[in-house]
Amino acid sequence: MHLKFAPVDEKFIKEKVNLGFYSGETELVKDAVRRMREAEEKIKCFQTAVRIGDEQIANGETIPYSKDLIDKTTKSAIKRAQNGEKPNPDVTP
Repeated sequence: MHLKFAPVDEKFIKEKVNLGFYSGETELVKDAVRRMREAEEKIKCFQTAVRIGDEQIANGETIPYSKDLIDKTTKSAIKRAQNGEKPNPDVTP
């Protein structure tokens, strides 16, 4: 595969390589594509979470927002973090 970049992008790529951020142009392009794939996956997860939330709202499966709810959620998150539990990747970036 042969890629042609606009001069401004080619300059950017060469600068990053010359500064030592990447060992070569190919490595930079591979990293950019990997990051794009990861970003798209995060978007898909977010869209799925929103869809699930919309369905829960439509089914009346809601919890009223309150200061007590926020306090309870915060305390629970702190406790899980102190116990070394990782956040749920479905709801955190």
